[in-house]
Amino acid sequence: MLSLRKLMVGLGLGLLTSPLIATELPAGLLQQAQITPGFISEPRFFPTDDRRLQYQAIGTGQQTVLLLGGGPGFSSWNLTPIQQYLSADFRVLLMDMRGIGSNKHPDDQPGALLAQWLKDLEHLRRYEQAGQFILIGHSWGALMAQLYAQAHPTRVQRLILLNPVDPELTALTTLTQQIDAKRQEWGLITEPDDPFELIETRAMTEAEMVNQQLTQVLPTYFYQQEQGQAYSQWFSRDDFELAVNHAVWQSYRQQPLDKNQMTEIAKRRAIEWVGCRNDILMPGALTGYQAWFPNLSYQQLEHCNHFPWEEQPQAFYAALDNALTNPPPEDDYSDLTEAERAWLLDDSGLDEIARALDATKRYPRFSEPFSLEKDYYMTNHIELGSNALQDGWGVLTQCHYNLDPVGKLQIVYNPDRTENIRIVSDDGIAMAWVEGPTVQLDDIKRGANICIEADTHALIERDDSYVIERGPFMRRFLDGFYPLHVKLSVSWNDLPLIATNMSPPPQTGVYLEQSAEEVTIDYWFRGELRTELVLQRQ
Repeated sequence: MLSLRKLMVGLGLGLLTSPLIATELPAGLLQQAQITPGFISEPRFFPTDDRRLQYQAIGTGQQTVLLLGGGPGFSSWNLTPIQQYLSADFRVLLMDMRGIGSNKHPDDQPGALLAQWLKDLEHLRRYEQAGQFILIGHSWGALMAQLYAQAHPTRVQRLILLNPVDPELTALTTLTQQIDAKRQEWGLITEPDDPFELIETRAMTEAEMVNQQLTQVLPTYFYQQEQGQAYSQWFSRDDFELAVNHAVWQSYRQQPLDKNQMTEIAKRRAIEWVGCRNDILMPGALTGYQAWFPNLSYQQLEHCNHFPWEEQPQAFYAALDNALTNPPPEDDYSDLTEAERAWLLDDSGLDEIARALDATKRYPRFSEPFSLEKDYYMTNHIELGSNALQDGWGVLTQCHYNLDPVGKLQIVYNPDRTENIRIVSDDGIAMAWVEGPTVQLDDIKRGANICIEADTHALIERDDSYVIERGPFMRRFLDGFYPLHVKLSVSWNDLPLIATNMSPPPQTGVYLEQSAEEVTIDYWFRGELRTELVLQRQ
C-alpha cells in the first residue's frame, strides 16, 4: 500500500497558485450573438435525504468551487460565464437550489427551504468528495455562502462575496425606493396624471408580478439602461420563484448570520469582497461588511452596478483572480479536530489516522482526462519475471511526478509484497534514501519527481487464472479527495498469458491499451481506487 504523507496540505488550506489567465474571456450573455437560456453542461444528480437534485459540474482542477446565485428565488444559470472562466483551473459546481428552476418540485415548502438548502449543499460536497469548497456567492448567494461556512467552517477553504447583500441587510432598507426612482428615470413605469386612478388598482397575479420583476426591476440593477433591458430579455417565468424569494428572506431575518461566529471564521479563512462602486446596494453592501470585518479585503469596480461579469468583464475577472490568490489569514487550525490537525501538521501516527478515516472512504468517480501540467500524478509498471507463473514475482517501476513542496515525505510499501527497494532517479529533492519498506524524502521542491524500483509479489493464482491487484490509490484531504491520474501497465514478455478481464472496466476515465504481451490502463478519478487485472494461460 502506498502512503503519500502531507501531500497537497498547502493547497488544501487555501494557498492557491495563481490561476491561468484565460487568453479570451468567456462571453457574457450580452456579448453572445445567440443565447440558449440555461446551463452549459450536461446535468448531473446527487442524492439527498428525500430525492435527487440536479447540478452542473465542469473542469477537473484539484480545488472545488461552488457558485451560489442571487435572488434568493432566481435561477443560477446566469453565472455560467463565471463557471466557464474558472473551469480552466478548478472543478466548478453550479445548481439551482431546491424549489427553483431545474430543482423545482410540487412538494417543496418555501418556508422550510433555507434550512434544507444548507443540508443539500453538504450532501453535494460529500457526493463530489470535496474536502473543502471555495465558495463564491453573488448578491443573496454571498449570504448563503456564509450560512454554509457558519454551519461547516472546516469545509470551507475561502469565501468570495460578489456584490453581496450585507449580513444585517442594511443595504436593503432603501432598495425599493432606489429601484422605483430608477424605473421612473428610465421610463420603465409612469405615474398616472389623474391621482384618482390610484384609488382602485387591480391586484396583480403572481405571473404578472414575476413579469414585472424581470422587465422593470431587473434592468435597474445595471449601470446602463440598454444593457439592463437587453439582459432581462433572456429570462422567463421559469427562472424566478416569487414565493421562494419572499419565504427565504423571511427565514433569514428570523435566523440571520451570527457576527461572533463569522468573526472567528474570518480569522482563519480568506473572505474577499468584490463589487461595483455604483451597485444599487451600495454603500451599505460594503460598510455593512466593514463593520463586521474591519480588515476586510475588498475591490471596487467602476462603471458597473450589480452584474460586473456582464458589464465590465475584463476588470471583473482580474479582480476575481486576485480574490482567489490573496493569501488567507495565518491559520492556527484550532477549528479542526485532533485527527484533522494531525493529518495536516504531524508526520507521526498517520497510518492509525488513515485507518480511523476509513469510514469516509469512497468508491472512485471517474472523469475525462485533465491537464497534468501542474498536478501530482503517478505511473506504475510491473514486468513479470520469467518464473512469475511459479512464484508470482516481478519488478515494479513506480514514478511520482509534480510533487508538492513539503519538508518531509514518506512513501511506504507493503513489506510482505515488496523487496529490494531502490531509487532510480529523482529531481528537485534535496535528499532521498531507502529505509526499510519506505523511501524517505527531505526538502522537496515544487514539481519534484522521483522514480523507484522494487521487486514485487504481483501475480496471485486464483482458480484457473492469475490476478494482479493494486491499490488503494487516492489523494485524500480531510473527508474528501483530490483528483488523481494513475497509469498502470503490466508486461509479461514470453509468458503464455493473455489478459481476459479487468476491474473497474473500461469507461469514461478508464482507458485500456492492449498488445499481445502488455496491458496499459489510464485511470482519471477522484476517490479511492483499487484495481484488478485477470490473466489466463493461453
